[in-house]
Amino acid sequence: MRQHICTAIFLAACLAGIGHVVAQDYPVRQITLIAPFAAGGSTDLVARVVAEGLRARLGQPVVVENKPGGTGLIGNREIAKAAPDGYSLLLGNAGALVIPAAMNPHYPLDLVKDFTPISLVAEFAGVMMVRKGLPVNTLEEFIAYAKAQNGRLNFGSSGTGSAVHLAAELLMKDTGIKMQHVPYKGGSNSMTDLLAGSLDVLFVSSPVAVGQASNKDIKLIAVTSRYRLQGLPGVPTMEEAGLPGFDVTAWLGVLGPAKLPAALRDALSTALVATASDPATQTKLRTIGFEPVGKDSAEFDKLYRADIERWTAFVKERGLEEKQ
Repeated sequence: MRQHICTAIFLAACLAGIGHVVAQDYPVRQITLIAPFAAGGSTDLVARVVAEGLRARLGQPVVVENKPGGTGLIGNREIAKAAPDGYSLLLGNAGALVIPAAMNPHYPLDLVKDFTPISLVAEFAGVMMVRKGLPVNTLEEFIAYAKAQNGRLNFGSSGTGSAVHLAAELLMKDTGIKMQHVPYKGGSNSMTDLLAGSLDVLFVSSPVAVGQASNKDIKLIAVTSRYRLQGLPGVPTMEEAGLPGFDVTAWLGVLGPAKLPAALRDALSTALVATASDPATQTKLRTIGFEPVGKDSAEFDKLYRADIERWTAFVKERGLEEKQ
């Protein structure tokens, strides 16, 4: 028994030493950061800011590779199957990982078992806007008006199961109002319909809303985050507007495959936190509508698991699961 114990201790020490050596040598070649959406979109833009910061801190090329399709599934799956060597990473986001898995009981990946959360780098909020002709200017007025309409209002989002769709569902749950959902593929058509008056309400991501800040033909009612947005300083939060505790933000974070050695995870986490904490990086992220965060692997893992639990329960409660 004593011999077995000594052997186990020796092996553990050897493995720890190997991890330390790997971390010291890492990286020695190009790192690929998968963005699971098309080039030019908001996830791609954040990925390129993150890649630039990592490149400066790790001393090796960091190349963004776009893998769009399946609401992020194609890119997610590639990382889930990649070697856990620190050279294949994913810029994941809640809307492409947590929510699709919550809505699909047969989602082909296990979010906990197939990924290693490394660092949370940024987040974005939803913004509620209404058409100019709607006779409301505040959230309180909107809630009263929507109740009087008794389900006749419609609202648009960037798609069923998107973070902004769930923000609208949470608003309806918390206030008791009813609206009809009109899902879109992307934001341009929905904005056109809001301006034309065929859409009453639109929930969009903060990067889209910041671009519409000067548009006098829409009314910005509230943001879904717990803080005001720098790009929309005059727009109150849902909580400020009368809904205590309302908070819906969608995170963007870097994940690796399962079984990523702790030494590599920690080295990457340190570099990513430093990147997100850099004033130049923060300015770039805020300019495109994102809020820099910079949380390490332990903090990200805690949020990641909490979000899985929260949105899985909420989707089930609201009956939003995909019908098989």
